[in-house]
Amino acid sequence: MSNPHYGGQFGQPGNTGQFQGQVPQSSQQFQGQMPQQAGFNGQMPQAPRKKNNKATALIAVIVAAVLVIIGGGAFALTRSLSASGGFASPNALANSINSAFNSNKLTSLATALSPSELKAATTWQKDYKANGKADWSKLVSPEALADYIGQIDLSKSTIEYTVDEKSENLSLITITKWEGEVTIKPELVDKIRQNYEKAKGEKLTANESSMLDDMKSSLSKESTFSGNILGQLDLDTLTIVSVKEDGKWYISPAMTMAEQMYPTSSIRPNYDADFTDVKGASSAEEAVSGLVDALRNGAGMGDKDFYRYLDLPERRIAAVYGGAGSGSDTNIGAGIQVHWGLTSTTVTDGAIVGFGTTSITFDGDYKVDFNNDTVTFGFPDFSSSYGSSNKNTSSQSQNLTVRFTEGLVNPERLGVFTVKDKTGWHVSFIRTAGNLNLLEATDDAVNQAVDGMSSSFGYGSDVSPDEMRDMATTNKPVGAMLVIAWNFMKSFN
Repeated sequence: MSNPHYGGQFGQPGNTGQFQGQVPQSSQQFQGQMPQQAGFNGQMPQAPRKKNNKATALIAVIVAAVLVIIGGGAFALTRSLSASGGFASPNALANSINSAFNSNKLTSLATALSPSELKAATTWQKDYKANGKADWSKLVSPEALADYIGQIDLSKSTIEYTVDEKSENLSLITITKWEGEVTIKPELVDKIRQNYEKAKGEKLTANESSMLDDMKSSLSKESTFSGNILGQLDLDTLTIVSVKEDGKWYISPAMTMAEQMYPTSSIRPNYDADFTDVKGASSAEEAVSGLVDALRNGAGMGDKDFYRYLDLPERRIAAVYGGAGSGSDTNIGAGIQVHWGLTSTTVTDGAIVGFGTTSITFDGDYKVDFNNDTVTFGFPDFSSSYGSSNKNTSSQSQNLTVRFTEGLVNPERLGVFTVKDKTGWHVSFIRTAGNLNLLEATDDAVNQAVDGMSSSFGYGSDVSPDEMRDMATTNKPVGAMLVIAWNFMKSFN
């Protein structure tokens, strides 16, 4: 069967849905320019508790595959307003997943990813600029991705699967068997080290080097895994959620993650949920206030009164996995009064909604008043009646004001990201998280925050003030968050 999206001849699956094939042991060079990304911001994380070597090898393969697929998808989005791709049916999509591994063309799966999710995840990259010595886009550049995947061989792949079309917009592709052979070269760690150092713009710290040394030592002991891949992941099956967008079928990474998590919840998925026919808000501010008010008025996350205010990727998750009718039977907002005074700032592909002059009152005695760059907390002071047996003793109100944006270079970036489509305005939590990567603080503010926290609380042996300073100045979002936290902490001291 000829597949126009992958430019090759694919065999039809047999009655059992089984595929067999060999994967070449070398990867192709990636073409084109990647958009700048700030992924993997900051210092290397602390080394996790060691797993067995075979599991480590398998995890490395999966991580490399994800980097290649997402990177390729981001590149595809820069080539056109909407990435071409998708498949006519869930069965065709399932066939392409297997074929991508068999032909060792993982980048071909870039156009199989949900366009709405890919666009949401990469929106912030349009405004990202390398600042100072660090340029984190180098860690996932086309050259870096080729370095990683070139150290991994996946061969003798055998996959069996089933396809279950749950609705006209959602299907489940369940892999029931996945066996293969994985060889991961210890040199992969050398490639990670080289590209991380390039991205950071300076030598690695002792902790970072030690973590990479441990990783290479672990991989050197056993680099080949052969057998049941699902078993190594402690899974009996692996379900991939596919969704229809603009008449074509795609993989939904967000829905797939939610599908793996729901068995631990008491909520059953509502696969028949209608997440396409909704009415959004009339403004960016209303999208935020409407979402919150829906919860305050008793709606559950699986109710359309709530999820209609969400962007498509989040809306699908809420509608299917949020539990329709699971909201409160009572008005949970009865004890909370909100006077909305939200503001919005237009940015690339949307608007960021800030608190503005919003005022929130809890139980009459506790109040939070925003005034753009400051927030004032009001609470009763019972100190004058401490020890009194009279519970009705009146108290005076205390106020504490914090200028939480002090030291930020771009405080307008602090808020909830909203987007507009043909149905109206919606809240995008994916873009909100990505937007935080653009927050910056001045070097003076970062240094004051590090010094202040060090003198007030001290540091454990794992992170010294110098290491914290290095992480916060090299990684702009971390520095900004540190400054915001210190603004509150110094006000409460």
